Amino acid sequence: MKQPMHIFSMATIFAFVSIATNAFAAVDPAKAKLFDDVIVPVLSAKCYDCHGADKDKGKLRLHTKEALLKGGKDSGAKIIVKGNLDASELHYRISSPKDDDDVMPPFEEDEPFNPVTADELKVFAAWIKSGASFDAKVSDLEGEVRKAAESILKNPPKKKESPTAALIPTLPKVAPADAKVLSGLEKLGILAMPIAQNTNALYLNASYVGKNFGDEQAKKLAGVSNQTLWLNLARTKITDAALAEVAKCSKLTRLHLENTEITDAGLAHLAKLANLEYLNLYGTKVSDKGIPHLKKLKNIKKIFLWQTSVTKQGAADLRSAFVDAKVLSKLEADRERLKGEVDKFRAGKEKEIAKLDEELKKANSTAVSEGPAYEKCPLTGKPLDATKKSVYQGKTIVFCCNNCKGKFDKDPSANKAKLKDFKPSEAFAKAKEKLESAKDAADAGVEEKQGALRTVLAQLRSSGPTINLGWEAPSKEEKK
Repeated sequence: MKQPMHIFSMATIFAFVSIATNAFAAVDPAKAKLFDDVIVPVLSAKCYDCHGADKDKGKLRLHTKEALLKGGKDSGAKIIVKGNLDASELHYRISSPKDDDDVMPPFEEDEPFNPVTADELKVFAAWIKSGASFDAKVSDLEGEVRKAAESILKNPPKKKESPTAALIPTLPKVAPADAKVLSGLEKLGILAMPIAQNTNALYLNASYVGKNFGDEQAKKLAGVSNQTLWLNLARTKITDAALAEVAKCSKLTRLHLENTEITDAGLAHLAKLANLEYLNLYGTKVSDKGIPHLKKLKNIKKIFLWQTSVTKQGAADLRSAFVDAKVLSKLEADRERLKGEVDKFRAGKEKEIAKLDEELKKANSTAVSEGPAYEKCPLTGKPLDATKKSVYQGKTIVFCCNNCKGKFDKDPSANKAKLKDFKPSEAFAKAKEKLESAKDAADAGVEEKQGALRTVLAQLRSSGPTINLGWEAPSKEEKK
């Protein structure tokens, strides 16, 4: 299927930048739409980096309603199943524990973790269960879910920026690009927009036009070589010949070449880019033979070599150009030792917490005393039936019928407010206190021990560029 051309006037681009700067301002709850004004800001802040207009990790995009409903790469892999929370992959991912490999947004070794909050999760769950309507309004919601949605409206989520991910601490002063050149790029379907307000520095993205952009079209870059700081040529038809044109962009700091026909020979051109800090070569034909060229990128901070022919040994050779081998070896040994200490401590605490959790469950389901002397059913106000009772937090609760009993048993926390003057049993309260105290002690202990590990990880990151080969996932400690 032929990809659509994306043509933007400069007026439109500047308007976009201006709007983006003030995106998702607070919206009046009475007029707010659930999807547009609550769901979209969350997706934008926490998902679009990997699943947005510029990137489709796992062949999944979330920046449009159509893409959201379409799902990802697997056949029939819908991430939203209207009315069915359990079958909706999106809800499973965003609600997974923070140490789960499937959690989204994911942990990254050198990036901040920006999880979906409890309020955001409530809203997503309610939206999916109610049928995932794009026309639903915030005013349609009730109770805690409505409060959560209004809280998001008042304080829209923000994207967490990492200090280590900042690719351009200062923007160079450059002359405005020639309007005719920009017009020519737009006619090719290339997105050309300012990196920020009050700058002439440009971000060019040709990935939209894909195979319609090749070596011949790359010659058009010469007209904006002095203004281009970020360049995305991913999934285009370029070969090594195009990199001769790319090399003319001397101020370039960020370059995407993933899934192109680039080879080792082409990297010789990139060695001229003295300011390059980020290079993505995912899915290219690069191998260990190209490492000598990459060694010349003295300001590089992150290189993606996943799904190339670069070996682990080749990556180690590349790193050796930026850090002393003996220093690196010691830091890596310290990292493994400290990881072992953290794992041992955590395992011991997890065993202790599991035991205390069982004690709490037992205290919750064991009636040691009668509950408040309700004269009527706490849920309906109807006469009590002494045979219809449940045990909750160590006390007996009597209801009028099996329906009320079942409703309460299914979600006690949601109905607890209806138990007037209710207090947990002393046994339950003590068990809960012991469990929470143990969790706090475990968290504090792990945090203390991870401090030294994070110091070593920071030293490793600062000792050379991050080289991503994709052969192993970061550990729990590295993720944090």
